Amino acid sequence: MAIQFLDQRLSTYLIDSSGTGLIAATPLLIGDIGLQVAAAQDVNNVRVALTGMAGIVANSELDAIITLVVEKNGTDTLGSGTVIFSEDFETNFLSAFSPLAVVAGDSPTAAEVLAGQIRYTLFASASAGAFVVSGPVTFNGSAAAGTT
Repeated sequence: MAIQFLDQRLSTYLIDSSGTGLIAATPLLIGDIGLQVAAAQDVNNVRVALTGMAGIVANSELDAIITLVVEKNGTDTLGSGTVIFSEDFETNFLSAFSPLAVVAGDSPTAAEVLAGQIRYTLFASASAGAFVVSGPVTFNGSAAAGTT
């Protein structure tokens, strides 16, 4: 079956580096998209591509781990969905670091596709202290079906 484009969505938490929000031990929802997949002609071969980035200000006084997690079909609370991506970034008392990146993929089940929409959420947390989410922060997803 030919490749069928299904949907593409963008979630923008911050468009520039002017943010002042904090990430700490309690995970912060920084990305939220719902991909429409109801039109899939081949529900057994749906693929989802997810990308994102989070600009976070380093804190050279902390040796913490910043964690980015992507969940499928959860709520606004981390742990309510299925984790499809989790990455830990060791800060090692760094005074600066590049924006953190997310590149993930998912192959939803036929049942998830038949539900019509798949929600993906991006969360950020820090193991110690607090870090400023300065931005930019974006989360993007696209869905396609088919095999050839």
